[in-house]
Amino acid sequence: MTIFATVTAITIRALVGRRRTLLMLLLAGMPVLLGLIIRVNEDNLGLRILGQTIDGIVIRTVLPLIALVFGTAALGSELEDGTGVHLLTKPINRSVIVVSKALVAGTLTAVLVVPSTVLGGFLMGGLGGDAIGVTFAFALASLIGSFLYAAIFLVLSSITTRGLIIGLAYAIIWEGLVAGLLPGSQVFSVREYLTGIVQTLTPEAVGESLVGTGGFLYAAVAFVLALAIGSVRLARYEVRGAE
Repeated sequence: MTIFATVTAITIRALVGRRRTLLMLLLAGMPVLLGLIIRVNEDNLGLRILGQTIDGIVIRTVLPLIALVFGTAALGSELEDGTGVHLLTKPINRSVIVVSKALVAGTLTAVLVVPSTVLGGFLMGGLGGDAIGVTFAFALASLIGSFLYAAIFLVLSSITTRGLIIGLAYAIIWEGLVAGLLPGSQVFSVREYLTGIVQTLTPEAVGESLVGTGGFLYAAVAFVLALAIGSVRLARYEVRGAE
C-alpha cells in the first residue's frame, strides 16, 4: 500500500500544476459553455436532442481528448525524459506502477469531465425528471470512460513514443468514424461501450447500440485487459533497459 501511495503521489505531482491542466480545464468547459449558449437562446432540449448533444461533445470529443493527454503523460512522459528509469530500477511490481498511474490519470479525467457533463446537461435539458436521468446516465458513462480511456492511452504510451499521435488518430478516426460502421467493430470501440451503458439506463436518449447492456461487461474486460498488457509491457521494458 505504501508503494502504491508513493507512485500515486509522484504521478499526481507530475500531472497537476502544469500548463496542460489549464488547457484541460478549458477543454472540459466546452459542455458548460454550450449549455450556457443553449440556455440563453432556446428552451430546454428534448431528450433525444439532449442525448445526441452530450454524446457528440462529451463522449466523442472532450472525454477521449482529456483522457488521451493525462493517460499518455502519466507514464509516457517519464519513459521519454528518462525519469521513469529511477522508478523501474526499484523492486516494484510493474502492475502496481501501471494500476496506480492508470487510476490517477482516470481520476483526473473524471474530475474534469463528470462535473462538466452534469452541469452542461442541466443547462441544456433543464431539471425535469427525464432530463436529469439522461444527464446522469451520461455522467456515469463518462466516469467509466475516463478510467477505460486513460488505461488504454497509458498502455499505448508504454508501447510507442508516438502514443499521443497514435492515440489522437485512434480517437478521431476509429472511435469517431470507423467504429460502428464495420460489422463486429462495436466490440472494439469504447464509444460503443459507453453508448450501450447510456442506452441501458435511458433508452430514449440515444440511438440503438449493438453492444447494449453488454457495455458494462465490455468496459470492465477492456479495462482489466489494458492493465494486464501494460504490466507485461513494462516488465519487458525493464529487461531491455538492463541489456
